[in-house]
Amino acid sequence: MRRLLIFIILLFQFCSYENPYIARIKGDYFPIDKMGNFWKFRNKNDSEKYLEVKGTKVIDGREAVILEENYEETYWYKGEGFLSRFRDIEINFNGELFHVEKRWQHYIEVPIVKGNFWADFWEDTLSFYNQPLYKTDNLSGIVEGFETIKIEAGTFKNCYRIKFHLVEEISSIITGDSISEKTYYEWYAPDVGLVKSTEDDENWELIDYGNKEEGE
Repeated sequence: MRRLLIFIILLFQFCSYENPYIARIKGDYFPIDKMGNFWKFRNKNDSEKYLEVKGTKVIDGREAVILEENYEETYWYKGEGFLSRFRDIEINFNGELFHVEKRWQHYIEVPIVKGNFWADFWEDTLSFYNQPLYKTDNLSGIVEGFETIKIEAGTFKNCYRIKFHLVEEISSIITGDSISEKTYYEWYAPDVGLVKSTEDDENWELIDYGNKEEGE
């Protein structure tokens, strides 16, 4: 009886590891909480970018994760049902920089579930040389599915594919009107994080990852 019980426990554990549904439920698709975690990417032009978790910092009332990208700090927050990023957008006018957006943006709804759709819309009116400047920002995302990704860093199962659409507009009688619109895709693997992204001709793929603190 004891042998049978041990066999059942081992079988359950094995099935849990192999079951893709359980793997997706238990996996951490955004492992940015651990100091020293890093990711290295390369595109088809052999350009590289390096991301590393550097610590935390209070940003606009939230304890943000500092994720350094090629020595430039970016700020992220996991909580309240979203992975959020801090937007700090400036425009250059006649050699001077002006803030036109400074806020938290809902980036990905969590937990990730196939078919989930979310949108983050923001608008504001600023005073720019005593004239109104209108800024809008509309980001939407949808989890299209999951697949296996084979790249230099390895083969990653249960990767969620997310499609993003971003529209940004500025309207001002001083700077004129401008609009930018783009669609891009990102793939996230359980307990690894971002492994691949594409936008137009840009195709970034993970080539190395680990934790510097643990020597991985």
